[in-house]
Amino acid sequence: MRALYQLRVAGPLPEDLVRDLEGLRMSVEPAETVLYGTLADQSALFGLLTHIHDLGLQLLEVRRMTGPDPTERG
Repeated sequence: MRALYQLRVAGPLPEDLVRDLEGLRMSVEPAETVLYGTLADQSALFGLLTHIHDLGLQLLEVRRMTGPDPTERG
């Protein structure tokens, strides 16, 4: 079942790096980057978390959001 997730990582990320992160979108806040997007299932979430770890990024928070993805047009 697809779900919308928000992940926060420490510091800014280069945009080309974000393209490697499962097509997630991002916004940059002063001390962190927020990645957000819809993932197919829990397996996809675990794969993304592993990828973030492999990139050496500091994961600050993972949150499953309720409601539709506000960035998707439909």
